[in-house]
Amino acid sequence: MQYSTTIDTVGIRIELNSNLKQREIQNEILSYIRDARGIYISYKDYFYGTGEHDFSREYFIHCFNTNIATIYTGFFNRINHNTKQFEKKFYINIKFAGLKRYDKTIDKASFDSLLRVCAYLNTREIPFYLTELDICIDAKCKFDHLLSICVRKSPKTNYYSLRDSQQYDTTTYLEKIQKEKLNRAVLRAYTYDKSHKEDLDYPLTRFELKLQPKYFNKYGFDIKAIEKAINRYYVMYFENLDVKNSKIDKYNSYIKPKKREIERLRLEDHRIYADMNYIEDFIDLLQEIDEFTYTFGLY
Repeated sequence: MQYSTTIDTVGIRIELNSNLKQREIQNEILSYIRDARGIYISYKDYFYGTGEHDFSREYFIHCFNTNIATIYTGFFNRINHNTKQFEKKFYINIKFAGLKRYDKTIDKASFDSLLRVCAYLNTREIPFYLTELDICIDAKCKFDHLLSICVRKSPKTNYYSLRDSQQYDTTTYLEKIQKEKLNRAVLRAYTYDKSHKEDLDYPLTRFELKLQPKYFNKYGFDIKAIEKAINRYYVMYFENLDVKNSKIDKYNSYIKPKKREIERLRLEDHRIYADMNYIEDFIDLLQEIDEFTYTFGLY
């Protein structure tokens, strides 16, 4: 069975000291992206007052009628620990979602747009940091043949058991998180039928781990921390569904399976792993690419 590691969502954030600089960089980024073939941009305004400037604007980056990214701005107050006074900080959030849809045209446009933005920022030495990263293992198998479990559970999080009924037949969530709290979770994972979602003509099942803003607020770009987060989960392929169901029954017989009990089940025999070298190279590329290397394809 073939499988691969990919990144499906990247969120980056830029923080600035003035709204003038915020608007300047935002407009340059939009212009930079808009220059690419097949790209167009729309926007939506959100009003929160009656004044002329009492609104925020969210931009949507499209390629061939598909939304590939969003850009929005805002501000917040942060205490200056030297002066003990609050100061206003302005931010630009850029989110590229769906980097790997298995549509060659859209995937290339999404990835190129992400690299264009990072090249622009790195060349001008504008600091940015990750706020979201969706790490995926895509397995060329039917949905029923892939099983994922969290083996290192957080004490503050509820989890589905392996026999719980769930809302969708082709998606299995691991964490039980209320819809209104999804974006406030540190990380969350699920497995779903990617071939069904993308209308592919071959079987493909995806395990997806979402590292969210709270995670990066604590760990930043640390690849070792990312590896630890991934290793909280076992992603397993079972050629024989009877073997899979037997493992589930044995796993469920333990109230809180410990490391030695998981080892006794020999789940490692079925495990597939994320390629950490791919993930590290991907993050390094975002941090290092500049306009010269992007323009001449030297990455």
